[in-house]
Amino acid sequence: MEAIKDILSGKKSSLIKKLEKEMAQLAKKEELESAIELRDKLKKIKRVFENAKIIGNWKFFRNSKLEIRNLEVKSRKQNVLYGLKQLLKLDRLPIRIEGYDVSNIGGVHAVGSMVTFINGHPNKNFYRKFKIKFTSHHDRSEGSSDKLLGDTGMLKEVLERRFKHSEWPFPDLILVDGGKGQLSAALKVISNFEFLISKQIPIIALTKNKKHIGEKIYISNRKNPLPLTKLSPSDRNLLLHIDSEAHRFAINYYRERHRRLFQMD
Repeated sequence: MEAIKDILSGKKSSLIKKLEKEMAQLAKKEELESAIELRDKLKKIKRVFENAKIIGNWKFFRNSKLEIRNLEVKSRKQNVLYGLKQLLKLDRLPIRIEGYDVSNIGGVHAVGSMVTFINGHPNKNFYRKFKIKFTSHHDRSEGSSDKLLGDTGMLKEVLERRFKHSEWPFPDLILVDGGKGQLSAALKVISNFEFLISKQIPIIALTKNKKHIGEKIYISNRKNPLPLTKLSPSDRNLLLHIDSEAHRFAINYYRERHRRLFQMD
């Protein structure tokens, strides 16, 4: 019991010295059988201590490797954000980026999505779904035409509703799926909110080609679009990830609504 207490309390060297002393005394008294038995116990205890040391060193090595890997990942993300800051001429690092998209077929069951990336990673705690309330001009005011709003008008509605939630943290950058029309709609929404004008939230629109592959970005403070090929692979991948995540989230919500309404019918 005393030996176990010493092991648990970390008194390794004192325990070994103590047992070695006892073994020497037994040998001196010519109690060889007891001395041999104690010697074998000592070997086992030393082996336990050696294994514990190896395990401890391995754990330290593994934890150190994980820590280094985490730091490397964080450093890469910071470099990506710094690259975007330089490229888009932002006043601050885009720590919080919000991505938006809408999904519908002919204005039916139209929905919008908002995804949030923090430090280059998606944070689903800040994802939001929007059921489009108005799909035509007629919905908004009596006597107006029944012309469908289209993706641009629906995106405008989503952004208006988002920024009515002033309690939600503001983004450092907004990415919308689309081209010049979507960018203009987003800029108009920002200009309609007085408290947002001072925030000067930069906006970019990511447009795709006929194969639905990201092609170029329209930037709020730049006249001509920027081809995605001009971006570094890490910057390009981050923007494409945000856009695809906003699209995925919108599509999933659209399917969910469509399936639910279909089951009700």
